[in-house]
Amino acid sequence: MPHPFVHVEIGTRAIDRSRRFYETAFGWNIRYQARAEAEAPYGLIDTGQAPGGGIFQAGAEQPLDVTVYIGSDDLQETLSKIEAAGGRTLMPPTEVPGEGWFALFADPDGNTLGLWKSTNPA
Repeated sequence: MPHPFVHVEIGTRAIDRSRRFYETAFGWNIRYQARAEAEAPYGLIDTGQAPGGGIFQAGAEQPLDVTVYIGSDDLQETLSKIEAAGGRTLMPPTEVPGEGWFALFADPDGNTLGLWKSTNPA
């Protein structure tokens, strides 16, 4: 499959509460990722199977949502195809240092999805 689902992100207002919930309810292992002091907390979710995911502390004005990420070897090319098919780019390719690159787009119905390219493909 050329573009599999690779990551799921869950927004939360209380990341510690959400961590306890998902670890207790589903047995997931969630570890906080080291981040700069000014950045919001982020927890990497290990479900024991792919895809993995993350939980993030959303800002007070940021809507809570769940974002599904689709793998891509070339984010810009994929965004061009998305736009040609009626979608739109919401965030251009953005680096996550030491991890990879992501971008956000909306499908024709307005659903927000993400693209991901790892710098360390498995």
